Amino acid sequence: MKQLWALLLCSWFAVPAAAQPAPGARSGSIGGRVLRPDGIPQPEAEVVAATRGRDGQLRLLPWRTRTAFDGRYDITGVPAGRYLVLVRIVGGDSPMAGRPLATLFPGVSTTEPGTAVSVFPGVPVEGVDIWLLPSPRRFQVAGRVIDHRGRPLESVSLEFGPPRARADSVWTVTDPGGLFVLSGVPPGPLVLRARADGPAGPLIGLTSTELAVESVQDLTLVVREAVRVRGRLQPPGNAPVPAAARISLVPTLLRPSALYPAESIAADANGGFELTSAAGEHELHVEGLPPGWTVRRIRHGASPVELKGLWLTPEAAVEDLLVEIGPDPISTGSTR
Repeated sequence: MKQLWALLLCSWFAVPAAAQPAPGARSGSIGGRVLRPDGIPQPEAEVVAATRGRDGQLRLLPWRTRTAFDGRYDITGVPAGRYLVLVRIVGGDSPMAGRPLATLFPGVSTTEPGTAVSVFPGVPVEGVDIWLLPSPRRFQVAGRVIDHRGRPLESVSLEFGPPRARADSVWTVTDPGGLFVLSGVPPGPLVLRARADGPAGPLIGLTSTELAVESVQDLTLVVREAVRVRGRLQPPGNAPVPAAARISLVPTLLRPSALYPAESIAADANGGFELTSAAGEHELHVEGLPPGWTVRRIRHGASPVELKGLWLTPEAAVEDLLVEIGPDPISTGSTR
């Protein structure tokens, strides 16, 4: 067992020959702070430059240091290149309640890709701060909501969440001038959708940000009049339009929250409908179709439209959208 453990240690700390600096090469440095999940500086943590091999395994390089009492570290003598930055504390390889785990910059598990840092010859890299796992850092996102003419708004609602997922949080903006501060937001990409009431109807806007090292302090979210979409359901032959059919546009980048579901309307006797939504990519859903029916094709003029890729452009209404419905050609037992 001791021999096996020694072999594992050797392979863990092995340094690829390609990582050795060329003679006379001018080196740089990597500096920053290491913080525990509660924000307290972590002293005596080992900070190591690393790369990831083609096999996906981390390769620790010889350029390393230990953090000071205030969590500060400086890895010096680092050749130019791109490096992962790994933090390990004593016992960090063994999970235990309250003990930080080995963490890659900017604060992710060693099983994740991490973010590589670029080192340039003779130039120090600063601000590479690392928040240790297991508890992810939480951020604040502060900003304001305005209309497209730059005027601030009041009584604004915000939905936000990760991309391509359902909005998991809703925030009501009550501060004057449309100012808002969101607390406890997890790291990673974030999409925000704002709603407000305008003189001519609802105003909607969408933006995104990336939370990695610092909180976002000055995010501007512009709301505009909703985009109008007019169209018609077309059943096959002379079949009547199903009386129970309801049409909705579902945004895909940030799916609606339970509090603000996508608008769903019934078609008229001729299949006509009119919907409004924010700019961006949408899916068109038709519910209440007869058993075995589905949306077979969507056309805008002479051009077909992807069922899950209807793109709305700000201040550009979509007219004459033709939604062909009928029996599913693949499976007559499916409905939509």
